[in-house]
Amino acid sequence: MRKTMDYEIIGSSMQSLRVSLKEGERIYTDSGKLLSKSSNVVMTPRMVGGMVKAIERKMTGATGMLTEFKSKEGSGDVSLSGVMPGKVKMIQLAEGESFVAESYAFLAAEDSVTYSMQTLSFGATFFGGEGIVLQRLSGPGMIFIHIVGDIVEREIVQGEEFEVDPGHIAGYSSTLQFKVRFVDNVRTAMFGGVGLLLANFTGHGRLYMHSISRYKFAAEIFDQGRANAPKGAKYEQ
Repeated sequence: MRKTMDYEIIGSSMQSLRVSLKEGERIYTDSGKLLSKSSNVVMTPRMVGGMVKAIERKMTGATGMLTEFKSKEGSGDVSLSGVMPGKVKMIQLAEGESFVAESYAFLAAEDSVTYSMQTLSFGATFFGGEGIVLQRLSGPGMIFIHIVGDIVEREIVQGEEFEVDPGHIAGYSSTLQFKVRFVDNVRTAMFGGVGLLLANFTGHGRLYMHSISRYKFAAEIFDQGRANAPKGAKYEQ
């Protein structure tokens, strides 16, 4: 039986992840997610798939490089966190099982997990707000995603159609498919604050959603900051 890596999810509304690495164990993460580490944990930049894949990652809004953490000369800890208030979710992938993560949601993965890109159609890319490619992670091993706000989970069964605001998608089982379409009532979308587009999921698998849209959250902070800025102050986007 495969041994699992020791980890702890810390906090309540603003969670971080602490992974205990035994000597020789490795994890990799998106650059810029480090909170702290033991001095014997070594960081190494990791280019997955060469220069082309690094450029593809940059185009998703994620960093062009991954960072690998490895413990040497004994055990050590590494702590990671997202960049917005939210929760950390561990997902255990079996051999051959895959998970697709939104570009900013991926936090970390065991070294046994294979990282690759999943290209979207032009329509989903342009209208869905999810970037040109998503991050596909294939088992075996544990992966960790960071979800803005609270974790909202939905089990979608075969024959069901389920619609989500694209800005709330954190990740989903690779057995699910989605296409982005315009809402039925454009007047409601324009004047009701719903948005013009919805992601329509079909298939069978689990969907994880941000309870708060990262894009709306960032826009609200910007608008509030501009509204409360001192008179005459420059507030540039």
